[in-house]
This record gives sequence, structure tokens and C-alpha cells, in this order.
Amino acid sequence: MNIDYEELRMYKDRIRIFFIIYIFSEPCNDQNYDDCCRVLHTEVKIQKLDFLIRNPDYLCFELLELCNRNDIDKKEIKDIIKNIFYSHEPQIRRLEMERFFFGAYEDIDHVISFLVSVGFVRFITLRNSVLKLTEKSYYVTNLADEKIRLLMDDAPHLKWYMERCLLIKKYFGEYSGTQLKNLQYKIGRYRDTTYREYIQNIEDLVRQKYCEEFGEIL
Repeated sequence: MNIDYEELRMYKDRIRIFFIIYIFSEPCNDQNYDDCCRVLHTEVKIQKLDFLIRNPDYLCFELLELCNRNDIDKKEIKDIIKNIFYSHEPQIRRLEMERFFFGAYEDIDHVISFLVSVGFVRFITLRNSVLKLTEKSYYVTNLADEKIRLLMDDAPHLKWYMERCLLIKKYFGEYSGTQLKNLQYKIGRYRDTTYREYIQNIEDLVRQKYCEEFGEIL
């Protein structure tokens, strides 16, 4: 069976972005959206979380940075990183992102339009008195919540996205989009990428940092 790359990519984009909105959104009690159960109020956070999902090596680097904190279980971090690298995720799961004005970015309007069209998401934009965009909000519908709970039992291929989002939420869920962006900008290879060029992988940096932290080769 021939699989069209663009169709496969589009399918992955829709799944990934929906799970980001679903997992990282907050309960919604807005009477104006009584058909919705959750809401996420910023696109910046979606973009920065998307980068971590699409680039497992950068996720591993950020996890290693957390080892400086006293409240972090270093053994758990070590096991997570070993599992990611031994599963060859930095090669298999990597989906390149371009460097834009403020870091990694990819237009998600077409994905949001699809999610709206199937009744999974309601999307609004807020503008100020001079019509400048001030906020984008993504509401998860009750229909989407119901469907995704049923799908998880029948579609095991979705579990990776769910589990990866939950993993990132555990360690970085409280970070704002701007805070996530600032973390990524601390990495020279990310920061120094030229505008509209693909951000390079950092597998070698992760292996070096892992060895320094745990005293063994990854």
C-alpha cells in the first residue's frame, strides 16, 4: 500500500496539535461555551510544546537541565532519556521545524481549521481597540472529550502522543509559552539558527551532557 507522505504528515500534525490542546488546557466553566470542557489561551505555548514533541533530543536536553534541582528524581530522568534514545526517537520521531522571528514556529491554522470543522475545537481571537491581536483561545468540545476517551482503547497508535504530552506536562506543564521559549533560546544551536533555516539536532550535546551527569555513555 502506497502512503502519501503529505497525507501522513497532515494526519500526524492534527493528532499532535489536538493532544497538546487537550492535555495542556484547563477546565472551562464559561457559560458562553457550555458545549466545551477545556480551554487553552495561547498559541505560543502550543508552538513551544510542539517543538519538544517533534524534537526528542531537545526534550532530553531540557530534562537534563532539571537535574540541577533538588526536587527532581534523577533516576527517573535517566530512565526516560535512555528509553527515548534506545528507542531511536531522535531519528524516528523528529519532525524538523524552521527558525522564525521568535524561535521555532510552524503555521497551525490549517490544523485548527480541521479540528474546528470536525467539532473537536472552538477557536476565537481577541483584539484590542486598534484591532491588534491580543489572544488566541482554543476550546475543547465535550464531543472531542467523549471521542478521545473512546478512541484511546481502540487506537493504540495514539497512546504515544498522549503519553508524551503527559510526560512533558509533568515536568514543564507550569511553564508559560514565553518561559519555554526562553529555555530553548539558551541552547546555542537553537538560538544561532538562521531565520527560515531548520533548527539542527543536538543528539551529540545530549550524549555529552548525559555522560557528564550520570557518568556513563548513552
